[in-house]
Amino acid sequence: MKQVNTIFILVVTISLLMTSCFREDEPLPPYVSPPGVHTTSANMGPLYGKQLFYDLETDSFIRIIDRDSWDLAFSAEDNQHAIFLNSSKFMRVVNTGSTNFSQTFSSAGWEWRIDNSGGWPDSTAIGEWGNVNQLNVVSNQYVYLIDRGYTANGNVIGYKKLQVIELTNQTYKVRFANLDGSQEQTISLNKDAAYNFLFLSFTQGIVEIEPPKAEWDLLFSQYATPVLQESTGIYEDYSVNGILLNPYLVTATRCFDKPFSELQYSDIGLYSFSKKRDIIGYDWKVFDFELSTYIIVSNNCYMIKNVDGDYYKLRVISFTDNQGVKGYTTFEVAKF
Repeated sequence: MKQVNTIFILVVTISLLMTSCFREDEPLPPYVSPPGVHTTSANMGPLYGKQLFYDLETDSFIRIIDRDSWDLAFSAEDNQHAIFLNSSKFMRVVNTGSTNFSQTFSSAGWEWRIDNSGGWPDSTAIGEWGNVNQLNVVSNQYVYLIDRGYTANGNVIGYKKLQVIELTNQTYKVRFANLDGSQEQTISLNKDAAYNFLFLSFTQGIVEIEPPKAEWDLLFSQYATPVLQESTGIYEDYSVNGILLNPYLVTATRCFDKPFSELQYSDIGLYSFSKKRDIIGYDWKVFDFELSTYIIVSNNCYMIKNVDGDYYKLRVISFTDNQGVKGYTTFEVAKF
């Protein structure tokens, strides 16, 4: 019995010693950016339901809107007349070739198109809808079918038909209706040089979406683009989540060949800057199917020239929040 008690006491003593040596793991402190580097998170939410307009100079989101709140964007530039789709909803369009707006159309049997994600005015899905005559555009009166895409919850929104009547004296005039002709409306949109675009909602009419073009640099949003499918080797139109440039004065370049911490102002001349809206884009992350989560590309790094002509460097460090929920793009940014 004495031997058994001795063994018991020895086991308890060893257990206590091990407990004192291997204390419960303490939580790691939150990541702290180096001096001069700001860490910011763009909260689009797990359904990607928000569009966030970001200003580099103030390191702040100056406007956050619901992505479902608009359908079409009309160029407000003096020499432009492009019409863009809200690709965050995966909107698509087809030119029927008909000029008879009273005609009833079906949504079936068409080859639908999405906008080029580079944002080029000559590469929209609607395309060239008229002939330019100085600052005016004489419409060809074609009827376009618009697939309004999906809500953030994944619900089908429906279809409209659209006819651009004219662009005269800096004013667009359009009409739209359901495919059977019901709920027809005619709306005029007046250009404003302080903005990149004029925005139209088929349900709310003219809506205020984008801040003045000189006040922001980056847009955090879902958008549509062709993506290579590894299983088939074919590019297919797909919804992605990424970062787009303000088309007014903002340019950027990828610097994946150099670590973020080592990138200096003197490196600016080594890279070619682009106005391509999706030059930053979405592929700073990849989806790991085994782990069922997004992995950040370790060497993602970008330089950006903002609307004020100043230079910044940026890298994305996470796409999830502290609970692993997607839709929270956390990034570091520093001014040169």
